[in-house]
Amino acid sequence: MGWVTVAAYFFTAALAFKLYLSAGHIFFEDVVVKQKRFWLVIGLIMLFLGVNKQLDLQSFLTAFGKYYAHRDGWYQQRRVVQVAVIIGILLTISLMVAVFFYYMKVVLEDNWLAVAGLCFLLVFIIVRATSFHHMDVLINTYISGVRMNLVLELSGILCVTYSAFLILLRRAHR
Repeated sequence: MGWVTVAAYFFTAALAFKLYLSAGHIFFEDVVVKQKRFWLVIGLIMLFLGVNKQLDLQSFLTAFGKYYAHRDGWYQQRRVVQVAVIIGILLTISLMVAVFFYYMKVVLEDNWLAVAGLCFLLVFIIVRATSFHHMDVLINTYISGVRMNLVLELSGILCVTYSAFLILLRRAHR
């Protein structure tokens, strides 16, 4: 199912790039530039997350951190470091999102679902990458034969995809 997720990331990135390239035909003149920037950023993020999913970079970073924790003797205190890293990343992302919202406030009405999906996805990836035992238990749970990891990750991706489709459908009806 990992390939399905990678394909979903790349498909969503392609839709975002299509919106970026077609913005002049889809959006009103006063927001074209900001819509282009918005969908370019979304496309680049989704492309990166697809590559990340394929190469499993977060597992590499986790293994890298565990290696140094063992080597330097602070493995027993790793939870403190994990919490600090999560808080640091969440604060950084929160600041970036606040700046992004401020700069892009004029296009958020059209793109709120994409933003919500992307925020959900980023938080999920960050928390998953820190390897907390309780999170591992949750994402490895199966419901009706489907692993929660897949459900959670695809939910965020599908929000972005659906948002792009809605915009493209609106264009088709004009």
